[in-house]
Amino acid sequence: MEVVGEVDGLKVYSDGSLQCHESPTLPASSHFTDGVASKDVVINPETGVWARIFRPETPAQNLPLLIYFHGGAFLCGSTKDEKTVNFLCMLCKNASVMIVSVDYRLAPEYRLPAAYDDCTEAVKWTAKSPDEWLSPAVVDLKRCFLGGVSAGANIVHNVGLRVAGVDMSPLVVKGMICIHPFFGGEKKLSNERIMFFKACKAIWSKVLPLDNTKGMDHPFCNPTVSTLKPELKLPPVLVALAGKDELQWRGEMFYNYLKKSGKEVEWTMKENATHVDYICHIPAITDFIKRHSFTCHDVKLSIVW
Repeated sequence: MEVVGEVDGLKVYSDGSLQCHESPTLPASSHFTDGVASKDVVINPETGVWARIFRPETPAQNLPLLIYFHGGAFLCGSTKDEKTVNFLCMLCKNASVMIVSVDYRLAPEYRLPAAYDDCTEAVKWTAKSPDEWLSPAVVDLKRCFLGGVSAGANIVHNVGLRVAGVDMSPLVVKGMICIHPFFGGEKKLSNERIMFFKACKAIWSKVLPLDNTKGMDHPFCNPTVSTLKPELKLPPVLVALAGKDELQWRGEMFYNYLKKSGKEVEWTMKENATHVDYICHIPAITDFIKRHSFTCHDVKLSIVW
């Protein structure tokens, strides 16, 4: 069988079958190594959803918090993957931020909105968590950010829509960070190669709800088909794109969609980066967190079930 495309670590074959890239994994380490310690916590024992918490060695108190969602096209990936762990350790240290990295359920066994449900629950769990690393003496829950790569960036947007504008004290989301977001649409863009477009279509067919009749124009896949109401209070959004990523044009559409909807949004572009080169955005992410940690854009959150 011929490989017709590769998206977010997935190879797509001519018969529509998929093969996930097997990534090396790394265990948590409760001892500080190169300025970062980590541990695994269970969020929901019934669904198996868990998270890895990354803590910087900095003596500073009231650290900002990032709730992070990994990539993998909703079909593969984990918060314990080596690349994810290395990225989050670097970000944790450079931005002096506590990170809760969520390991959500994957398709096709658990199609969307399962990942959104799991990650929304993780936000709720974080707000009320008894874990000592997330205590008020260590973390300032009023300076929380949602962030993710690829499918994780898609999750950031959809979870952000679910929880925007209602109270979930003491947690307050100050910003949303969407890195190389994984979106699509039924109409092929002029910049997209036909093989890449078909590969995305094969992936989304295994991710979207079984009762979906809109194809890749389902709002989970193509946010631009929905209208964002002016009264919807989203926190500032950072869209990070890569010039050698075939998903960059969907990312630009997403950025323009937010901007035209009157939402506060900014972007950063690394021209020579590919889809998997998200470590290059650490300086921009660090700057975004620092700039928006103390602003008047407090968005109180609650879970909308």
